[in-house]
Amino acid sequence: MALATPPGRSALAVIRLSGENTIALFSKCFSYPEKIQNASGYTLHYGYFLEPKSGEKIDEIMVAVFRKPHSFTGDDSIELSCHGSPAVINRILSILELLGCKPALPGEFSFRSFINGKRDLVETEAINELTGARSETARSDALLRLTGILSQYFSELRKQMLDLLAEIEARLDYPEDEGPDLEIQWIERLHQYSKELQSVSKGYIGGRLRQEGALIVLAGRPNAGKSSLFNLLVREERAIVSPEPGTTRDWIETWLEIAGYPVRLVDTAGLRPTQAVIEAEGVRRSIELIHRSDIVLYIVDGEVGLLEEDLQFLQQFPSALKLWNKTDSLRCKDIPEGWIGITTKALSTAPTLEKAIFFLLEKISNPTSLEISEMRSDLADYQNEKHQKPRENAVAIAEERQKMLVDACYESIEHAIFDLKQGSALDIIALDIREAANYLGEITGELVNEEVFDRIFSKFCLGK
Repeated sequence: MALATPPGRSALAVIRLSGENTIALFSKCFSYPEKIQNASGYTLHYGYFLEPKSGEKIDEIMVAVFRKPHSFTGDDSIELSCHGSPAVINRILSILELLGCKPALPGEFSFRSFINGKRDLVETEAINELTGARSETARSDALLRLTGILSQYFSELRKQMLDLLAEIEARLDYPEDEGPDLEIQWIERLHQYSKELQSVSKGYIGGRLRQEGALIVLAGRPNAGKSSLFNLLVREERAIVSPEPGTTRDWIETWLEIAGYPVRLVDTAGLRPTQAVIEAEGVRRSIELIHRSDIVLYIVDGEVGLLEEDLQFLQQFPSALKLWNKTDSLRCKDIPEGWIGITTKALSTAPTLEKAIFFLLEKISNPTSLEISEMRSDLADYQNEKHQKPRENAVAIAEERQKMLVDACYESIEHAIFDLKQGSALDIIALDIREAANYLGEITGELVNEEVFDRIFSKFCLGK
């Protein structure tokens, strides 16, 4: 058993139970025990949760009954909806535990679903991705993986490898059937596998960014306009804006979504040499955060222009998006080549900057994507087009475990290609291909060990 909704006060809470004798056990604390015991699967029942010995009513509840094997876990299951006060939830959980229910471990319901053959490991991981999705595209990607499209892809690719392995092993028994034409065909098939695996591996960066979010850091000298730009992008006054240099001494951050990507936007302390201990620590932390970022937005006060500190920073971080602030001022200097003119006082700056950020994220996700200079003029129209079109890479991965196994599979296939071209013994080539197929089997869970289970399901929340 486990609480499947976040703890704390809420309108409703959901408590899950699953396993042998679940329905019979739960009927002992339901106001209509016979109704629950005789209930068909996929039915909903109204009643009261009772203290079994005294008959005291604890709460008014709704109970969903699921019969094995047609349930999420593959076992008999109960999901009860009660009022979401901590007092109600704690009392119900304590009564169920006294009746013999054991608290579930993180991800135990999903684990039972996997071991009972309801879902494979890729689909199971997609459940966790879906619960943690921070953006619309992350939700869409995770749901696509949950439908089994990624699992089917890996299973089919593994089947093709095993078919090729069978052909090679057959030739071990009948070496007189070997020939250069046959080896050329094998190499062509292996090259196709290698190409597909490379494509899947490259898609991981985009999948990770859409799932986990991108770290975007605002940097620049004091009073360049970082905090004003931060407030403009988040559409509220979050950062303190002051003409006094050094106002921001530690970073301020928030989550937002830009063109389907979840973004962790961070406003950092102004970068300058200082003797002030607290401000110097803020600068040190800012530099550390910049090194970890996916994108740096470097902003310069257009009225002041470029100083030596700006040039030194951009030499160290040449990929930073360069922003020339205060273009609305008559005292603003000419915008240098390669810089984007903005004004943090105008709302029109936000769509322009979001467009630039979006294309940078697309370029990180796909190195062959468009350059900033090729950006479309209307971000909203482009977003609509992206949402209307299916993703080109429908087998995108977002889990590091899957990425490592895909890369290992690719390396084994490349070894097989090299060995074939070198005229190595067929048993060595067969070993390479079998190893590649096994890596794909580990992705879907056909071949996996308990240590991997622990690592995967420990990331799940309780009740899932």
